[in-house]
Amino acid sequence: MLQRLQDLLKTSTTEFKRVPSPANGKNGNGRHYHRHPRFRGGCRLAAMRALSGARLVSEQDMSPAEAADWTGSNHNYIAAMLTIIASNDSVLLTSVLEGKVPVLVAAAQVEGLVRLLTAFAAASAETKVAFGETVGVETLFDTAIAPNIAKAAE
Repeated sequence: MLQRLQDLLKTSTTEFKRVPSPANGKNGNGRHYHRHPRFRGGCRLAAMRALSGARLVSEQDMSPAEAADWTGSNHNYIAAMLTIIASNDSVLLTSVLEGKVPVLVAAAQVEGLVRLLTAFAAASAETKVAFGETVGVETLFDTAIAPNIAKAAE
């Protein structure tokens, strides 16, 4: 019986081709299948980890790198989330947590605003007066105050 099977294998004309297994989670057509869930309870997990890390940085005085180790996030994501939080834009923060806007994109959008708010808060009254004189009261009113009055009237 064994001899017969060996003879069959030697005389077989059927060639078996080895099908390569997908490497790195790719199935050969360019699509990547994630091994872990990206959302839970309607929230993007990476954004939630970054928010937790940002809270550790602000409340526990950790560095972003230490907070990244504690939360499993990335220190760049945590720094970006700190920027988003500093902007005081709750709508943007909600959009980031829901996964509608990526963390790094949202931080880039509000980075200038955060720098302006930080500089304004740190400036003395004399510096603010000098700023108003340099920019011009009309320009300051037309570009910063009037649009907010119109927005509040809506």
